Amino acid sequence: MSLRRLRFAASVALLPLVLGACKGDEAAAKQDSPPAPPPAEAAAAPAPAVQIAAKPPSMTREFRDWTATCDNTNHCVAFGPGANQMGFVLVALAPGPDARPVVHMGGWGLEDGEGSVYAEIDGRRYAGRNAKMDEEGDVVAFNTPSPQLLHDLGGGAAMALRRGDRQMKVSLGGAAAAFLWIDERQGRLDTTTALIRRGERPASEVPAAPAAPRVTIASAAPQDGLVQDDLSPALLAHPKVQECLATSRKGERFEPDVVVARLASDKLLWSVPCGEGAYNFTQVYFITPADGTSPQPVDFPTATGSNDELVNSRYDPKSRTLSAFGRGRGIGDCGRMGSWAWTGERFALLNEKAMPICTAVPQDLWPTTWRAAT
Repeated sequence: MSLRRLRFAASVALLPLVLGACKGDEAAAKQDSPPAPPPAEAAAAPAPAVQIAAKPPSMTREFRDWTATCDNTNHCVAFGPGANQMGFVLVALAPGPDARPVVHMGGWGLEDGEGSVYAEIDGRRYAGRNAKMDEEGDVVAFNTPSPQLLHDLGGGAAMALRRGDRQMKVSLGGAAAAFLWIDERQGRLDTTTALIRRGERPASEVPAAPAAPRVTIASAAPQDGLVQDDLSPALLAHPKVQECLATSRKGERFEPDVVVARLASDKLLWSVPCGEGAYNFTQVYFITPADGTSPQPVDFPTATGSNDELVNSRYDPKSRTLSAFGRGRGIGDCGRMGSWAWTGERFALLNEKAMPICTAVPQDLWPTTWRAAT
């Protein structure tokens, strides 16, 4: 099966939370965000110092086999696939003049070889810190990658991950363009800290990271006295609930899958099931007064827009946060995850991570598409 057919967008095209992560499209800017800087034209073209916008949008770009993602604070990640969607190479770079890249590579399929996993690019061997990804996979970390490693990742012809007599080929097609796009977005072109187009400009000319938006979380509300597993008459009559009932009927009133939580003394949050698959379960949310009347659907902001349905989601009354994770495939190596905080008036996006290709990347290495401060 080809890499394109296993792309995340194709494997979960029906998941509302995940649709925003489809590859090949630049993520739309948030409503109050300025337009993104134009893409780099060519590595050899001269460029003035780049001025980074105060609130850059989250963006994802595809360059042949590689993908690059930068979040709203300009933390950026570029990553490429190993053969048969079994491995990866990932280069992360925080914003600001003092940031330095971190490289991770690994995957499944090398566990039967002897010794440690290492990379080989055009005959040059690179050994990093080995760690187990899970019971089968391996990750090799380069927390201070050498300039030669970064040069070879951007300009090499052939790369493989090796362990003893086992190997996994890794594509470098598009890596240079992905690095160049990150350099431009972070204002690193022609500086000593650039990933690929280094120059004599000092690191001090690299712009500082934009500030993350601040979210104030509301105080906790007592949860005693709530009636669970049943919808109020007003909610049961809502057109969206009727639509969900028709597509995922479990009895006439969804028992026992309705969840109710108290947001405040006069506000309730209702989670209503609205579809299920092998490993993805969709929910819609409503806010009502304490008596369950006048239901208002909740629209959750994302890095690229908003969603009125979440996947595999759960609200935690103790932290006043709601989390969701739409899996791209059952093993969970691709998809989109996020969390939102209740501010007393709305649910504000706290963080979001997305991995748009299914190629064995551990979740703790996924690119961030949004981050906020609390």
